[in-house]
Amino acid sequence: MAENWGQLKSFEGKKFEALDAEFTKEVSKLIGGQDLTACFQCAKCSAGCPVSDKVNIQVHELMRMLLFGFREVLDTDMVWLCTTCYQCQQRCPQGIEITDIIFGLKNMAFRKGITPPGYVTSRKALYDNGKLYEPTDWERDDLALPPVPHLDVAETRKVLGKTGLMRLQEGE
Repeated sequence: MAENWGQLKSFEGKKFEALDAEFTKEVSKLIGGQDLTACFQCAKCSAGCPVSDKVNIQVHELMRMLLFGFREVLDTDMVWLCTTCYQCQQRCPQGIEITDIIFGLKNMAFRKGITPPGYVTSRKALYDNGKLYEPTDWERDDLALPPVPHLDVAETRKVLGKTGLMRLQEGE
């Protein structure tokens, strides 16, 4: 595998001891998850994935892990590095809504406190400043741009509050 962009653990050499049928049922209740068992591992999803060389498991492997009930799937880079380009979903001959399942897995992982480094900091920056990155005055000076304009973040905070993005755990 090529260099790994993600920060989550590798599964190389790991032995999975038990299957968790309840986890598979939980995933099958996600948007798109009802078609989970239709996957026959053709790997067309992985072949079209733009981050396939950057993650610790491929999309088709993620789907297999879900079928086998491996909760460790929530610890994979694939869940967080998925670009949501829908290429996997478009390529799937079974019409499985793979990207939608990955969105659901991201939410499941988040509710369990499984997030990549920097995620919590980034969402706080979005809430506090209305943007993920605050350019410095010297960067703008180098580009001959005026000072950073003031941004009213009230509407952004309202949206983030309604979506629950600022809660790390369910019920927080």
